[in-house]
Amino acid sequence: MSLFDEWFQAANELDKFKMERLLHDDFVVERPSKGDKFNKQQFIDLMMSGYREDMTAHKRRLVYENDEIIVSHSILEFPNGTKDATLLVRLVKDGKIISQIAGATPMPT
Repeated sequence: MSLFDEWFQAANELDKFKMERLLHDDFVVERPSKGDKFNKQQFIDLMMSGYREDMTAHKRRLVYENDEIIVSHSILEFPNGTKDATLLVRLVKDGKIISQIAGATPMPT
């Protein structure tokens, strides 16, 4: 199973132990649109908080994956009816995700 598929499964199942295993100890996620960053534990805590329940992902697809990078795309729909086209770039080190950054473009409603 690819790292992309492993992460997708762990995140959907809220499998904390699997998420911890798939993220590098030096993991950092950046959300430029919100101006914040999280380390590994902060990100796992956020994932476990259920924040993903407030949005629905459509047309999720893997654009590219190798042993250094994972690029994926999806359409996120929020409770207020707005949608963003989201591109996620994850860097990989030692077989684990070491960083993640997202770019989001608002879509017409």
